[in-house]
Amino acid sequence: VGLDLLLGLWCCSYTLKHSREVLHAVDSLSLMHTRMVLQAVRWIMGVPAGLKLNDSLDYCLGNLCILGLQCFQVAYMLCRPMFPFILLSVSVSGVFGATIMAAIVSDLLSLATIHLYTFYALGARWHGLQTRVLSSLWRLFRGKKRNVLRGRIDACDYSLDQLLLGTMLFTLLVFLFPTTFVYYLLFFLLYSAVSVLQACLACLVWILNHFPLFSVAQCLWDPAHFPGGVRLELLSSASTDPSWRPLSGLSAHSTDSSSHSMQG
Repeated sequence: VGLDLLLGLWCCSYTLKHSREVLHAVDSLSLMHTRMVLQAVRWIMGVPAGLKLNDSLDYCLGNLCILGLQCFQVAYMLCRPMFPFILLSVSVSGVFGATIMAAIVSDLLSLATIHLYTFYALGARWHGLQTRVLSSLWRLFRGKKRNVLRGRIDACDYSLDQLLLGTMLFTLLVFLFPTTFVYYLLFFLLYSAVSVLQACLACLVWILNHFPLFSVAQCLWDPAHFPGGVRLELLSSASTDPSWRPLSGLSAHSTDSSSHSMQG
């Protein structure tokens, strides 16, 4: 708790003292993030890595992504005057500990990248639906169908009209699959990067909550403070003292040496 409070107070004083630099860094990161995503979308709208995509679908999906990014820029500019107040709130939260500040920063990161999560969720939903339809149409060509009640694949006789319609749909989805998969892969990678940052913040919170700072410091300062075992001494028969003596504690650094002497 002491380490958490000390780090929280240090972060609070640092952010309050360098508030202009922090706000400028947030603006720079936001502009760089938006510019990189726009460049990636425009790169996909061309011929990415020599991959031939469907022009119409590629143009439609690319323009939808650009429109979503432009809406994010407008929302960012509308919320820009509130950033000093948000920074002040985050800084004051450091008084209660660095873990509280890290948790608030993680929540703000989720809120600032909500457009990436929206693109990823829509892409994942469409990709999953397209994959399931393709697998179902592939079973149609083999004269199979999935029995939902029994949870298995059974044989089935399809009519000529069903086979013709299935062939048309399968061909259409197969040629559109690379285009949708490229957009899904792009936003999956972007959302994964955000998830990695949030995982790092969560690990920081866990370390601050569970790291035994006092025990480690006391062990380094006074290793003999921690008991490491007991030592048994057998008296000789010529001694007039009683044959039993009290057990004496051993320090942690002398445990190994005493165990070796017992074996000898």
